Amino acid sequence: MESLFKNLNDTIKAYKKVIIISHCNPDLDALGSSLGLSCILNNFQKENYIFLDTQNENNNSSVKQALSLVPDFNFINQKNYKKKIDKNTLLIVLDTHQKARLEYPQIIDECDNIVVLDHHIKMDNYIKNTDIFYIDSSLSSVVELIAFYSKFLNVSISPVVSSIMLAGMEIDTNGFNIKITEKAFEAASYLVSLGADPIIKQILLKETKDEFLRRADFIKSSYIYLKKFAICLLDANETTKEELAEISEELLNFEGVEASFTIGQLNKKLVGISARSIGNLDVCEIMKRLGGGGHTNNAAVQIENTTIKALEKALKKVLGE
Repeated sequence: MESLFKNLNDTIKAYKKVIIISHCNPDLDALGSSLGLSCILNNFQKENYIFLDTQNENNNSSVKQALSLVPDFNFINQKNYKKKIDKNTLLIVLDTHQKARLEYPQIIDECDNIVVLDHHIKMDNYIKNTDIFYIDSSLSSVVELIAFYSKFLNVSISPVVSSIMLAGMEIDTNGFNIKITEKAFEAASYLVSLGADPIIKQILLKETKDEFLRRADFIKSSYIYLKKFAICLLDANETTKEELAEISEELLNFEGVEASFTIGQLNKKLVGISARSIGNLDVCEIMKRLGGGGHTNNAAVQIENTTIKALEKALKKVLGE
């Protein structure tokens, strides 16, 4: 990573301003890594902004809670970002490498200078013509990368932001159970050394009783397919990618389950699958067969103009093959 960090330093220093952006419907990995990078840029005394609509009602409860703890950061959105973009602006994309998944995809066409840092398996529709394009699918999260960047620079990150980053790592590793390496534990340990507070982390990871019971009802109706796949179908009501992911992660806790798949209606036209694996099955390859992608242990697909039942049938066909 040392060569990446040196290259990143040189690139950042070449521009007057930096805009940080991540994927739409950000999770705590996206938010935590954005906040951590902003802390590093502040140390550079570099003017920087995080592109995120903090008032978006679709932000999940954990992200809303985290945002309430960091009111002093410079957030921008599609209403006021244009004044920040000129030839001296660098755009840094975190936790995705696909234009279509960005909080505001159009910004890619308006920025000439782009850096991409991600931990998902590279897809065909990746962002091109970048100053730096870095993907390491062995990373547990982008938070892990930013933590090591901070350590490399010997730049401190505030305890509150370190807590948000640690919570992001915990979510992306399903409680430090998947995608875990020695380096991931080292990054988590480093965040604790910066003052990451386990109480703040627990608060960020809490959920309402209604959320828990709703998820429990769906899990109760799940079933085992071919003795090692857990499949859960949600009802016709619209859900979120985050809820699909949470259910798939919980299904991995069942004895004998090597991979899990949760299917739900994301909006009127879009049905999605969230896939998880304990590590010995590559769910990214399975999702690719359906038109999606992701990480070896963590993947997904979203398909328009189909139904939950039709997507279930297509999934079972791929699993059977």
